[in-house]
Amino acid sequence: MKKLYLSLAVLAAVFSWFAFTETKATGRNLVSPNIVISQIYGGGGVATPSQFRNDFIEILNRGGAPVNLGGWSVQFSYAGETNWLTTPLPSVTLAPGQYFLIQQASTNNIGAALPTPDATGAINMHPVNGKVAVVNSTVLLSGACPNSNPTIVDFLGYGNGGCFEGSTPVVGMGITVSANRNGAGCTDTDQNSADFTVSAPAPRNTATAPVQCGFITLPLSGSGSANPNVVTPSAPVLLTVRVTPADTPPSTGIAVAADLSNIGGPASQMFFDNATNGDVTPGDNIFSLGYTIPGGITGGTRSLAVTITDAQTRTASSVIFLNINAPFGNEDPLLFGNPSNATPDVANENNYLMFKPQYSLSYNRGRATANWVAWRLDSSWVGSAPRQDDFRPDSALPSGWYQVLDTDYSGSGYDRGHMTPSGDRTRSIPDNSATFLMTNIVPQLAANNQGAWEDFESYLRTVATQGNEIYITSGTVGNIGTIAQGRIVVPAFTWKVVLILPNGDNDLQRVSRSTRVFGVIVTNQPPLNINDVWRTYRVTVDEVEYLTGYNFFSEIPKNTQELLERKRDKQ
Repeated sequence: MKKLYLSLAVLAAVFSWFAFTETKATGRNLVSPNIVISQIYGGGGVATPSQFRNDFIEILNRGGAPVNLGGWSVQFSYAGETNWLTTPLPSVTLAPGQYFLIQQASTNNIGAALPTPDATGAINMHPVNGKVAVVNSTVLLSGACPNSNPTIVDFLGYGNGGCFEGSTPVVGMGITVSANRNGAGCTDTDQNSADFTVSAPAPRNTATAPVQCGFITLPLSGSGSANPNVVTPSAPVLLTVRVTPADTPPSTGIAVAADLSNIGGPASQMFFDNATNGDVTPGDNIFSLGYTIPGGITGGTRSLAVTITDAQTRTASSVIFLNINAPFGNEDPLLFGNPSNATPDVANENNYLMFKPQYSLSYNRGRATANWVAWRLDSSWVGSAPRQDDFRPDSALPSGWYQVLDTDYSGSGYDRGHMTPSGDRTRSIPDNSATFLMTNIVPQLAANNQGAWEDFESYLRTVATQGNEIYITSGTVGNIGTIAQGRIVVPAFTWKVVLILPNGDNDLQRVSRSTRVFGVIVTNQPPLNINDVWRTYRVTVDEVEYLTGYNFFSEIPKNTQELLERKRDKQ
């Protein structure tokens, strides 16, 4: 949903339509001991008379102690939608009474410039309907109304945003007004409609004179984070909890422990604030733990429960979210072998093994594409999640490696061709989104990507819905040029190898000489007919091995492997 660049009369009609078509969610209450949303404006540059050129979110530390914003974010979602947009916040310590201005997107060059922003994002907020959250994490929120998410520090719903604090949202927003928290930002009763007044926008930043909110008793609290928050097995991670001490009476003897049992650690692991075990600065109330993820751990999101205590017998809790980039349990797509003997050694830069919950791949730094991508498909992976189309760089690549951009394909004449198809990962939005990482994308002719290639993808999904599981490896070979100023190699051919079994367990032991195994090789050069069917390009696995130099199904007993790889498929 984008802002509408129309006349005021049309804008008014559109805003009215939103008001009557969005459904209304029940309110929610969020205690905000320190950081609150003090002002928001979504009419930046929409049309005359937009007051300011950019949207903005302003926050305030209404508490009695400094708060460091490092690892925090502000997030926005449109009315009725479940996807959230985010702006990470810098590691700035906000003093009591100090404002912080986050500039967001501009629609047109209309309106005054904002005061110097303290942070800048690219969120295109809606002028009339939406929801804004301050989050003590950079992990994206999910859902239309994320009531149970403990990382939310403050929340504002306006118009028909569908979610809000208290009984009603803030109403009356537009391009000439903002939502201003009462008491210069200090008032917080957890009732959006009572806490905010709609009036002319007046953005404030860290240079603005601090407001005196009065003495506010701070409870013991803390926020947890992981760096990186996406980590592979056998890799190190720094777990951190930023503690805000209580002030009445002041906290002493603070201790932090976390339950690491779901990442292979103890159920009560102490964290450190003494410049050891990954901690940087002693005595700064930032408790840390350097930890190495076990090698055999399965993939998925983990939440680590954190307990904070002080000598005054007060207790607080937090959570650390961590995403393990590895296959899910019983989902190893390399069960039958690693075709190129790829390894997770950075020195092996042109055959670098990467694990994700949705697929595994061998990445080639010199080509800036995968050599191959492997995944397992059955009906459990196919659901109703919509196609995300969020093509983006893969930040899991080693430091210093070029991360391919979506725009690198612009004007190239080639499609952004999926190796693991979007349609094979529709069980959830995160699963589908993972297929749009650029490490899963290669340059494909439209007649290839949208022709026999797509026809084969659809066929395999049909086979999977008929009670089968399929092990698929897809890749590229050859070099017919480059795109993106020579960074990305265009392959001469794309290929797939598949092994199909009825649903069941002990897959490796169930393979026999009757197991269906075959491949396809599709040219990536003209002439190519977009109306070709996949069977036109069907080959034996031996032919794919000859083309690529890879060894497929090496874990299958050799006699059976050789028979399967030379067998021609006729179904």
